[in-house]
Formats: sequence, C-alpha cells, structure tokens
Amino acid sequence: MEKIFAALILVVWVGLTALNLAVPDKDFSELENRYLAKMPSFSPETLVSGEYMQKVDTYINDHFVGRDVWVSMKTTDEYLIGKRENGGVFIGRDALLPSLPDPDEQDVERNIQGIQSFVRQYGLPTSLMLVPSSSEIQKDKNPPYAPVFDQKAFIDGVYGRLAGTALPIDAYGALAARSGEYIYYKTDHHWTTDGAYAAYASACGALDIPVRPYDDFGVRQVSDSFYGTLYSKSGFRFISPDTIRAVSPDRTQRYTVFSPKGSQEYDSIYFPEFLEKKDKYSYFLGTNEALVTIETGAGTGKSLLIFKDSYAHSFVPFLLEDYDRITLADMRYLNTGLDAVGVEDYDQALFLYSVDVFSHQNDIGKLRTGP
Repeated sequence: MEKIFAALILVVWVGLTALNLAVPDKDFSELENRYLAKMPSFSPETLVSGEYMQKVDTYINDHFVGRDVWVSMKTTDEYLIGKRENGGVFIGRDALLPSLPDPDEQDVERNIQGIQSFVRQYGLPTSLMLVPSSSEIQKDKNPPYAPVFDQKAFIDGVYGRLAGTALPIDAYGALAARSGEYIYYKTDHHWTTDGAYAAYASACGALDIPVRPYDDFGVRQVSDSFYGTLYSKSGFRFISPDTIRAVSPDRTQRYTVFSPKGSQEYDSIYFPEFLEKKDKYSYFLGTNEALVTIETGAGTGKSLLIFKDSYAHSFVPFLLEDYDRITLADMRYLNTGLDAVGVEDYDQALFLYSVDVFSHQNDIGKLRTGP
C-alpha cells in the first residue's frame, strides 16, 4: 500500500511538473491585478546568497498550474475550521474587509512634514481628508475579536498635528452616520460612489463650495459584476459581486494624463473598457498615474490641486461643477518634483488619502523641503 501511495504521489508530481513546463507563462494575473514573477537570471553570487532559489520559489508559486483553484481550496478549508483572516483580509459578515496593521510612525511623521512643508512653501488654502477603512466604519461586519486599531483616534491625532496648517474634513463622521448603507464595496477596499458622496458633502464646507443634492449628479449603475482587491487577496470565493455606480460624465471637456512618455488627452474621465476586465474600479479615471488634469468648462474661475491615492478617483466626479480645472497628483508615482504641476496656478489644495496609505506609505514626504 505504501509503495502504491508513493507511486501515485510520484505520478502526480511528474504530471504537474510536465504541465507547468508545457503551459506558457503569463506576465499578468488579472484575478490578482498584479504582474507575476519572472524566471530569475542565474549567477553564482545569487545562488550562494540564497537569492536565486528564493526568486525561483516565487516564480514557481506564481506560475503553478491551477494556482487560483489551489489558493481558493486552501482558503475554503481554513474557513471551514474557523479561520476568518487570510492575506490581510477579514472574512466577515457578508463582506470582505481590510485588516490593517498598526500605523508606521516614521511614515506618518514624514507625511505630516510633507504637508507642513507644502503649505509653508506655497501658502495655498489647504484641506486634508483621511478616509477610514470599512473594517473601522462597519465593525459589525468584522469577525469576532478582529484586531482593528483605533482609526478615529489616529485621524484625530493627525488633524491635531496639522491644526492651523490644513483644514480637517470629517469623512469619518460622514461615513459613520451611514455605516449601515452600501458605502464600501464588499469585495474591494475602496468606498462606493455613495460613500464618496457622503465624504463630498462633508468636504464642501472646507472647500467653500455648495453641497449639491445626490439626485443632481445623475448617478447610474455601470456594472453588477465587480470583484475587487479583497476578493483577489483573500482567496475567498463564496461572496456575491459588487455593483458599481457612477456620476454622469457630462461636465468633462478634456482629461489629460501626463507621463514620462508624454501626455495623452481623453474626452471623458471614465474608461468603459475596464468594465470588461477584472480591474473594474479603474473605470474611474483609469489606472493610477503620476499626474492628471481635468478641464470642465464649469465657468467658476476656480482650480483645485489634489494630492491623492485611488480613493479620489470616485470622489472627484462630484466636484466637476465647481472647478474649471482639477489636477490630481499621486506622489507614489511623481518623482520629478512639483515644477511640472505649476502649483501657483491653483486656488486650493486638498490632500485626500485613505488611512491605510497615509499610515503605511511615506510618499507625501517627497514634498518636504529644507533639512
């Protein structure tokens, strides 16, 4: 019996190895929305250091035949024995929610200094919005005893540090007041368009613009089959897809994406081709870019510069009636300084970041000047 079992294992192993060698490698995983590892180049130095074998192991894991099926089976087995967290994702009540680590104090400090330096250098009226995660606002959906750091205290602490520098926008309160509604996606870490509207209404006072009724924006559904980042990361597949709703795009006149390869103009802020792909959230403004500018023809004479992460993509459409020009700068990708932005040409600035990005990435710190 033992010999038969060993022979079966050998046959399966040989068969899977042959399949892995026969199946062409993929460069990109649409399900996970990331590029897959490439076979590393060999050198005696990397072999001795262990780096080569580590990269080979990563390559094999990324390209293993049926990888998505194996990952899903593993997650399902763990769920059945009571595990409710996988890949930094809580498997909660009718929703997947992000499990955020405690803030990195050095990253936070660097970001705060970046905002202080920006305001000191340019003197623009500046606002700050920090957006809590769904696992904070919708705690009733978290699994029992899920470890969630106090994002309200974190946000209040940052706002306190920047008092007199940036006007705080209470996205937390606006979202908490509607916590029972569909304000976050179930399978993705972003807020929905309804969540973005709640934050927009809260932001209007700081931005000195009128709060426009939700019904004025012509919000309509554009997809009912969205599976987002949390779905991909968790490996948990027993959850229904999200719907995506979007503001009417009528106001946009020109949308320009700037990149090291040059600029590209579009006649809309929406990219319908992404609705046919896994990465459906990129319907809003496309993929993350270092710098993009929206020209609206609103006739208000006002312009707004937004430093942001991807939460801004479904938020900005609510602002198109109130600004002639809106520029979005993503400091994660902007490595050439602000000379290309022309900060002096803007009337206001807004820093819009999720708590996750603000507390675990320090790219806003690129705005620091001086020692």
